[in-house]
Amino acid sequence: MNMHKQNSLTAIASAGIAAVALILILSTIWMGQNAKNGTKSAVHSVSLLYLDELTGRREQVVANNLKDKIDVIRVAVSLMTEDDLKDAEHLQAYQSRMKKLFRLDKFAFVDRNGLIYTSTGTQTNIADYGFDYKTLSEPDIFVLNPGAVDKKAVIAVPIDRLSFCGEDLSVCFMEISMDELLAGVSMDFQSSETTFCNIYTSEGNALSNTVLGGLAVEDNLLEALKNAKYDEGYSYEQAASDFAEGKAGEVSFTYDGIRETLSYRPVAGTDWMLTYLIRESLISEKMNAVSENIVRQSFFQSALTAAILLALSGFGYMQIRKNARLTLESETAQAEIRGKQKELERRIALQEKLEQQSQALSDALALAEEASKAKTAFLSNMSHEIRTPMNAIIGLDNIARNDPDISDRTREYLEKIDASAEHLLYLINDILDMSRIESGKLSLKNEEFSFSGFLKAINTMVSGQCGDKGLDYQCHIQGEVDDYYIGDDMKLRQVLINILGNAVKFTPEGGKVSLTVSRTAHYDRRSTLQFRVADTGIGMSREFLPHIFDAFSQENSSSTSKYGSSGLGMAIAKNIVEMMNGGIEAESEKGRGSVFTVTVTLMDCETDHSEAEAAVIHPREMSVLIVDDDPIACEHAKLVLEKAGIASETADSGAKALEMITVRSARMEPYNLILVDWKMPEMDGVETTRRIREIVRDDSAIIILTAYRWDDILETAVQAGVDSFLAKPLFAATVLEEFRSAVIRKGIKASQEAGRADLTGRRVLLAEDVQVNTEIMLMVLQMRQMEAEHAENGRIAVEMFASHEPGYYDAVLMDMRMPEMDGLEASRAIRAMDRTDAKTIPIIALTANAFDEDVQRSMQAGLNAHLTKPIQPEMLFETLERLIRD
Repeated sequence: MNMHKQNSLTAIASAGIAAVALILILSTIWMGQNAKNGTKSAVHSVSLLYLDELTGRREQVVANNLKDKIDVIRVAVSLMTEDDLKDAEHLQAYQSRMKKLFRLDKFAFVDRNGLIYTSTGTQTNIADYGFDYKTLSEPDIFVLNPGAVDKKAVIAVPIDRLSFCGEDLSVCFMEISMDELLAGVSMDFQSSETTFCNIYTSEGNALSNTVLGGLAVEDNLLEALKNAKYDEGYSYEQAASDFAEGKAGEVSFTYDGIRETLSYRPVAGTDWMLTYLIRESLISEKMNAVSENIVRQSFFQSALTAAILLALSGFGYMQIRKNARLTLESETAQAEIRGKQKELERRIALQEKLEQQSQALSDALALAEEASKAKTAFLSNMSHEIRTPMNAIIGLDNIARNDPDISDRTREYLEKIDASAEHLLYLINDILDMSRIESGKLSLKNEEFSFSGFLKAINTMVSGQCGDKGLDYQCHIQGEVDDYYIGDDMKLRQVLINILGNAVKFTPEGGKVSLTVSRTAHYDRRSTLQFRVADTGIGMSREFLPHIFDAFSQENSSSTSKYGSSGLGMAIAKNIVEMMNGGIEAESEKGRGSVFTVTVTLMDCETDHSEAEAAVIHPREMSVLIVDDDPIACEHAKLVLEKAGIASETADSGAKALEMITVRSARMEPYNLILVDWKMPEMDGVETTRRIREIVRDDSAIIILTAYRWDDILETAVQAGVDSFLAKPLFAATVLEEFRSAVIRKGIKASQEAGRADLTGRRVLLAEDVQVNTEIMLMVLQMRQMEAEHAENGRIAVEMFASHEPGYYDAVLMDMRMPEMDGLEASRAIRAMDRTDAKTIPIIALTANAFDEDVQRSMQAGLNAHLTKPIQPEMLFETLERLIRD
């Protein structure tokens, strides 16, 4: 019986081991086959990620190369002297120098008649070139002879007209070989022959004379793609459309039996498409070979494992009797292990639960942040969308109210419309300010302003409101305050008017409102000012005080209905004050009134304000031009200005305005102020301003009018010559205030210009290790009759500076990246010297490092200025004039 039982156990054990071995073998085969099937999808997914990264990097290199070549033309033109334009011989000599200096195939000019001037003579084949020399207004790049093997790139740049032998030169262009232009962009395939980089025109012509890595027999990429079979989701029509429209994308197809994926991206400033091709078939074959090898190894390992299991089964049968007595001990030990394992699993489950909760909290935070951003974007967009029709409403209402033929009842209706529109505009402004604060785009200005004028403007507005309501208003200054400070007076005025407006709103007839100003501290050319606003109004409860500065907070709904409020004013005020590094506090008692205390620190002003005081605006002596394509807006603006005694003219387009300004300038009667609408067809306000500045220079102040947020165009507009911005609708007082600020700023700038140094005969130490850059800088400095001594690196520059007496050099031009000792280390060494001029000599960085942290490192090393290569001569001269002191 025991023998039969043992035989049965042996048979069951053997069958189980055989089943396990079979399962191992079959599962190994299945896993290998499944891995092989997934290879194709994995290769495609990885290829897309890989190609997108590569095309992005290569496209940036090509775009940077094109930009550098455009800068080369501009620098070369800026180096031209009057002698170079004396005659054809001098011009050709200058062109030869530029070709040699910048390694160009051709460096030529085109006059207004289409005649080409080269270093070897003139040419009349302007039709062979792809740019329109008559209308060219920005750099143009194209390929010369795109179908030929020896292709060349042509880069044309419009220039200010240069007079040469009675003709005006209007365009400068270069011819350069593709190898030189595409330096740094490898067009060769990788060693594995699986990835290829190339550049094609929008018509599909290859700039490197190979198509699809040399696989295609066609000479044109688009022609080759017509003969390909496309994967699901891709098509020839989509690829051809992307090339024609200059859109980035990718396409997967099979050409000549080889499966490939092509990623393409437009090159900025051209009609070229940079492509990266990967042959997925070759990669899949290699990965399939690896998978098959893994399957074979796994199969062998499974067979070996099965054999070992069979051998062990025999040995195990022999050990049955021996192991029987150990069974009880083994089961006991296993029970203990299971208990410990359950405890470990419980702890792991608890840890996973905590991790899930942590992730849930992180997800909730991310959702909250996204919701906040969405809310801010919505409020910003809606406030601006509402402002545009509001401009028309207020403008038409103002025009209608000035119509002498309307009835008194209609006039009453119009006045109510005006009051309601003004209130709605106030709410819109609050929403816009709050959205700017929440998005971090609310910025503060640091400008000089008259403190007396600042208080006068506030008192004029508040006293009028108090008088209309029957309130007693008092403004007191305790102690000594200065006449002028430096800060953002507009934002500070907004805070105080908001608080004073609430005081007037919530104080019943017969009550009192007061504003008390005092200076509480004065140190390090800074003054801490305290503004205390007190009223005898309805007050607030102690429970509501902690929430007074929360957005949309109202103590009760009845107050909102009775007094009207957006609930944003105090939140905006608190944010503005905190941006000024100040503080705001509130004290109140129900039925007794409230006291708000605002504390801010402003910089003291040490400038002589005799000119600023003289900048008094006389409206009746002003001449204003209004430029707006909306006739209603023009009529409204003209009516508003006429009420203030200001004469104005209107133009319905930028082109019309330029004509009018040209005539007035020719008569020496320029406009004092030009108001330009931002959003205009054909020529917008920024471009109009740029062209106006070419005519009037600084003779007129220019202010942009807009119903939109101008933060995104602020820098571009200022560079174009805009003095300030005003939000629509227009108010005469605001126009006069902004005009006065612009006049003061222009006067200060003029005084600063007068104190600049003469550069003639100045001696400069130039530290530069690149010979070409050295030659360029020496030529630039000679344009202003300056002397320059050259040092090949920072160490030599330090030695040359130390070897000469103090005052020998007027300035140091320091490259940042040099061998042996870089520019930062050399600057520190010069500043550390024990001599009289070591701490005062101007040291100017000339570098390609343009990031904010690079500028900070330069300043920390003791440099006075940081100029980014390629160096613009006028910027360099302006910097030297400003920094050099006699």
